[in-house]
Amino acid sequence: MSDRCHCHAEGLATFVLGALIGVTLGVLFAPAKGETTRRKFKRWAEDAYEEGKEELADRAHELKEHVLERAGELKEKFAEHAHGAKERMEGLKERAGEIKDRVSGKAEEIKERVSGKAEELKHRALEKTEDLRDKAADGLEKAAKKLR
Repeated sequence: MSDRCHCHAEGLATFVLGALIGVTLGVLFAPAKGETTRRKFKRWAEDAYEEGKEELADRAHELKEHVLERAGELKEKFAEHAHGAKERMEGLKERAGEIKDRVSGKAEEIKERVSGKAEELKHRALEKTEDLRDKAADGLEKAAKKLR
């Protein structure tokens, strides 16, 4: 875009410079009266102004069209990227949900196993306690019989 605008600006500058050189040479070498020369110069200046104005309007219109075209292209690309990012985000959310469900399932499984082991250890501890209590009671009875 910058190169294209630069070329148009160079072309316009060359045109204006050439026109000024031509007018200057024409005025210097023209064998006309001052009033006639001024009228011709005024007409030329008006014509050059109108041509320059038209050229500038054309260039401005071309630039506007180019900018609008590029803006449309960029808008489309942005929309494509935004849509792709949204799809990837939805995929990541779904994947995160799956992972969360698996972790929750594993945590529940571990909790059940730990609870089961704790119950088993508690039951074994109670059995051992009862065995020890029974042995202690038997030992006390034997000791009491010996003492009698």
